[in-house]
Amino acid sequence: MIVMGLQGQPRPPRAFAGDLRGAWECGWYHDSAAVLMVDGEVVAAIEEERLTRRKHTGKLPLRAMRACLEIARCAPDSVDLFAFGEQGGAGKHRDPAIAVDALSAILQAELGLKAAPRARVKLFEHHLCHALSAYAPSGYDEALVFTADGFGDGVSGYVIEACGKRLEILDQIAVPDSLGGLYQAALPLLGFGGHDEFKMMGLAPYGNPATYRRAFASAYRLEAEGRYQLNRGALLRHLAELGPPRHPDDTFSPRDCDIAAAAQAALEDIALHVLRHYRDTTGLRKLCAAGGVMQNCALNGRLARSGLFDRIFVQPAASDCGLALGAACLAHLQHAGHDAHAIAPQSHVFFGRPIPEEQALAAQLQRWDGLLSFRRCDDIVRTAAQLLAAGQVLGWVQGRSEFGPRALGNRSILADPRAAVNKDRINAMVKKREAFRPFAPAVCSEDADRYFDLPHGTDCSFMTVVVPVRQEFQSVLGAVTHVDGTARVQVVKQAHNPLFWRLIEAFGAQTGVPVLLNTSFNNNHEPIVDTVDDAVACLLTTGLDALAMGPFLVNKAELSPQRLLALRPVLCDDGCVAQGWAQAADGGREQFHVLLAADRQIPISADAYRMLTAGQAGMQTDTQDRTLAAELLALWEQRAIHLRPAGFKPPSAP
Repeated sequence: MIVMGLQGQPRPPRAFAGDLRGAWECGWYHDSAAVLMVDGEVVAAIEEERLTRRKHTGKLPLRAMRACLEIARCAPDSVDLFAFGEQGGAGKHRDPAIAVDALSAILQAELGLKAAPRARVKLFEHHLCHALSAYAPSGYDEALVFTADGFGDGVSGYVIEACGKRLEILDQIAVPDSLGGLYQAALPLLGFGGHDEFKMMGLAPYGNPATYRRAFASAYRLEAEGRYQLNRGALLRHLAELGPPRHPDDTFSPRDCDIAAAAQAALEDIALHVLRHYRDTTGLRKLCAAGGVMQNCALNGRLARSGLFDRIFVQPAASDCGLALGAACLAHLQHAGHDAHAIAPQSHVFFGRPIPEEQALAAQLQRWDGLLSFRRCDDIVRTAAQLLAAGQVLGWVQGRSEFGPRALGNRSILADPRAAVNKDRINAMVKKREAFRPFAPAVCSEDADRYFDLPHGTDCSFMTVVVPVRQEFQSVLGAVTHVDGTARVQVVKQAHNPLFWRLIEAFGAQTGVPVLLNTSFNNNHEPIVDTVDDAVACLLTTGLDALAMGPFLVNKAELSPQRLLALRPVLCDDGCVAQGWAQAADGGREQFHVLLAADRQIPISADAYRMLTAGQAGMQTDTQDRTLAAELLALWEQRAIHLRPAGFKPPSAP
């Protein structure tokens, strides 16, 4: 049985006449994704953002669907079920029948299906999809399943007793009691925006939770039988009394750190209160978890160290992109009948698109001639290990891309984890993000217990759990040890990623420390790189020293004004340029902007406007044009535009 699980369902029109695709491309959903499952095994999975290059996009994942079909070499008409990880709620947001009709029409038009697949379109409930995304691939025969996020389909979480294929909902968390809502309440006060919860988690260890514990504790009440009540309004009032919001460009004050610490402590206390009760009443000693809240690695670390459970599995794609996986699991289990295969246990996340074979890869790199050079290495692992040991920061692109929010050794930026200065260096020159945010260590499984205090029974393969760095190695691993002596570790097994495992081992042979600093290969304006051209763009627009891709070591040339102005500017898929007028003392002033669908509006010069509208390259270089070259580079760094070599033709889309 072939099932395609999908996430990304913006609000449809009441009737689906007219421009269906346009009507469905704007909505409140996020983290769109597609997963292709064959007989209970995931064969392809990718988030739409990797292909559109827009973080957290909520568009219907048409590109991701095509990519999955291409990866699996599967014809669209071979798909038995199209399973969506959201219902929307009958009588709340939309009529599910209208949704199914609209989706059926769009799938037929976009995938070229021979007939409208209405009978093959299934809508599944949001938190059941989260639950199945964790439980079905865990390999456990029974478990307590916990889901928690902002909200979805009218609830914000479930507690489920799972045994075999039987699921019993023990409790549901109402939207007013949302743990995601509790955590998000403090974000604006700290100058953070949407999807910035992970930043507050990273800031929390710098603060004292006791300072504002009362402000948070007054907003929730722990009750008998694992229940609690949250008063988000009261919390917002208490937070408003703590002073004005931090400006995003300001440094973080002790107040800010203490607020983050108190929010983290409140989240952990409530979650443990709920799970302790249901562990006691069910006797279940295994836990499966998913939902956006369960991306909080510090919470997961506290759960792992609490002793409540013997084994814990947190879905690596715990955010809403994982709904596509859960929907595929539900569809397979519900519709494959008695002959259904069990869902294959999840041992890795390398389900995305692969890099090309060597000859095709060389051809794609050659298109950037003059902007980079590359050479084939007899042993790319040995070469990369030597460069890392010498202090270089490398992009590392191998095999198939990861599904989910973490780069786990196939689309990674790597560095020496020992010198603490490397953390600040990478934050400044590549990621361009807040200096307080930590980086993760990747360690060979054979050496993991030596360096890290790993909780027994918890899978630490996916950077989902914060663990203590052993005291004697905290100074040794200065670039990956957080201020509280912990790290979001990735334990790498040879069987699951042999090339990355060999690289860590080779680095250990060079330095005596078989650990690497591993962070996602992207800058702060884009998702993790997916293709050759994504990686080249990131290499050229950041301070990376080099790129190891396939068997090739890639180095960049100087981006002189001449070379920059010889490139062809291309607007992003969701971008456009706009011309307008602003009032001024002399009556008016012409303005130009790049407008992006992600609500970004970036002012540009008249010269940049003309160049973008013409889409042409090649201008004479003088002082004025050097200014234009610098502006184009800044727009490229912000991913407001792409710059391509003249005559550049992108590889055919899947």
